Amino acid sequence: MDRTRSVLKVVFGVNVLFLLLLGFSYPYLEPGTASYVVAAMTAALCLTMLALVALISYFEWDVFDLG
Repeated sequence: MDRTRSVLKVVFGVNVLFLLLLGFSYPYLEPGTASYVVAAMTAALCLTMLALVALISYFEWDVFDLG
């Protein structure tokens, strides 16, 4: 579980960083443009990954357990 937890911390940190960058860029995006659509899709992907990290952490799944 130690390896899983360290990987989840990295995934969590990267997703939070992406969401912060998206949050800072949001006021400069115009709805309907391609960059707005990409930002919305990226935000949805990051939020999905955060939900997966939360589920794996809550249920204490050992993702890297081979045996």
